[in-house]
Amino acid sequence: MAMDVGGKKGGAKADINVTPLVDIVLVLLIIFIVITPAVNDAVKLPLAKHSVKAETDKSAKYLTLMLPAKRDPKDFSKVVGPGFVLLDDKDAKESQKTTGWDMSSTEGRKALVGFIRKSTDYLADKRVFVKAEADLPFKYVNELFQICREGGADEASIVTSEDKGEKEKK
Repeated sequence: MAMDVGGKKGGAKADINVTPLVDIVLVLLIIFIVITPAVNDAVKLPLAKHSVKAETDKSAKYLTLMLPAKRDPKDFSKVVGPGFVLLDDKDAKESQKTTGWDMSSTEGRKALVGFIRKSTDYLADKRVFVKAEADLPFKYVNELFQICREGGADEASIVTSEDKGEKEKK
């Protein structure tokens, strides 16, 4: 702080030195600018393997879709994209006579939107459940969510499977 003793009033004058404050803020800003890209690349959001059992009405009907992963034939552990969207209802599969819908083609996408619209029109709860493989990137699941929204679904949720090891321990 600087002291100014001169003048008519004869009192002490206090000035705040902001130079150290600006130095610290600039150093922190540089640190955050350097660290932020590294943190964004490292974040992965895997799908949960087990969840709390949802209490649902046994008589209620829901539309459940399955989204498997399309894998590289040479390296089966590598996911190359989403597979065909499938139905998870035996009766509906037999009545539809379809092997699934391809989200990557516009015809498959339009057919899937039409099916979801037709299916959710008669349901009281216009909710769609999606069973996706755990190692499938979320961008494909999100794309299916957007298709469900186009098809008139009020809500789309991910259904997770229980961990078989946890079940055996009980």
